[in-house]
Amino acid sequence: MFNWIILVIGDLAVTALEGFYMGVGIRESAAVIHILGMTIPTFGIWLLFSWLLKIYDWKCNPVSADEPKGSQRSFRDLIPLLKNVIRAQKPFRLAAVWFGTSLFAVFWQTWYWYWILKLDRGISLRFTFFFCLVGINFLFFWRMIWSAFVMLRILAREHLLFRIFCWVSVIFVVLYQIPAVILTIRYDPQKYTLTEIKTLPYDTALVFGAGVYQNGTASSVLRDRVNTAVELYHSGLVKSIIMSGDNSDQSRNEVDVMTDLAINQDVPEQAVLKDPAGMDTALTCFHALDQFGKDSAVLVTQGFHTTRALYTCDHYGVKAVSVAADQSVYNIFSWLTWHLRDWIGLTLVWINYELLP
Repeated sequence: MFNWIILVIGDLAVTALEGFYMGVGIRESAAVIHILGMTIPTFGIWLLFSWLLKIYDWKCNPVSADEPKGSQRSFRDLIPLLKNVIRAQKPFRLAAVWFGTSLFAVFWQTWYWYWILKLDRGISLRFTFFFCLVGINFLFFWRMIWSAFVMLRILAREHLLFRIFCWVSVIFVVLYQIPAVILTIRYDPQKYTLTEIKTLPYDTALVFGAGVYQNGTASSVLRDRVNTAVELYHSGLVKSIIMSGDNSDQSRNEVDVMTDLAINQDVPEQAVLKDPAGMDTALTCFHALDQFGKDSAVLVTQGFHTTRALYTCDHYGVKAVSVAADQSVYNIFSWLTWHLRDWIGLTLVWINYELLP
C-alpha cells in the first residue's frame, strides 16, 4: 500500500508540473485561485482515467506477489525484478491515461484562459503534440525513480548489504543538508526585497551575470537583475553599479548587454563599472575587492542565489547584503532546477571553503 500511495502522489505532482505549467505558463495566472482552477480538474481527470483503466492495483504487491513468502532474491534476479516492477505499472494503460489527461488539460486550460482570464491563447496541433510528448518524458523519469525506490525497499528487506547501503545513503543525504540549512538561517537577516528597502548600508550594487539569448537580448533572469540595480540607483540607494559576468563571445557578451540595459534606462555611463571576467560567483566577489577596491556591496541576484552569493562574498572579505531580483515569474522547471542546483552547491561551497585546504 505504501508503494502505491507514493506512486499516486508522484503521478499527481508530475501532472501538475507538466499539465499546468507547461500547458499555460504562470505569468498571467499566478494567483493561487487560478493555479487551483486549472490544476484541480486535471487531477480529477487523471484519477478518473486511472480508476477506469485500473492502473493502480491496491491489493497487489507490485514486486513480490508471485514470490513465495520468505524467499530471497539473488543479485542475478535484479533484471527479472525490474521487469516485474514495470509490468505492475501497466505501461500501456498508463500511456493512455497520460495522453487522455494531457489532452483534457490542453482544452480545459485553453477554455480557462479565454473565458476566465479573458486571454486568447488558442490551440495548435503542434503545441498539443509537444505538450503530450514532453510530459511523458517527465512521467517516465518519475516512474523509473519509483521503480528503483521499490526495488531498493524489497532488496533491503532481503539483503544486509542493501540495508546498510540504504541507511548510509539516508544518513549522508540528511547530513549533507545541514551546512545549507545553517548558512540559509545565518544569512537570512542580510536579505532584502525591493518592496521592503528604505535604506541600504552600502552604496555599490554588485550585479551577477546570467544568460543572454542567441539574438543578443538579456534573459529574463539577467534583465531582472539589471532592472533591480537600476531601480536601486534611481532611488538613491546606491551610487554605482558593478556589472560582473562572462563577456566572452561564447557567452554573447553578458557584461556589454547588462551595461547597455542600464544606460538605456538613464544610468550614467560613469556610474557603471565593468567586470568582464566574472565567470562565476566566486570570481565576481573576489574581483569586487581585488579590482575595484569594494569591501562592501549590495548583491543583486535572484532569491535562490542570495545565500550562496552572500556566503561567497563574506569568504572573500566583502561585507554584503542582498536584494532579490525576482521581478518575473519564471518557468517552473527552470525555477526548480535553479533552486536545486544552488541548494546542492551551497554545501559544496561550504566544503570547499571550510574543509579543503
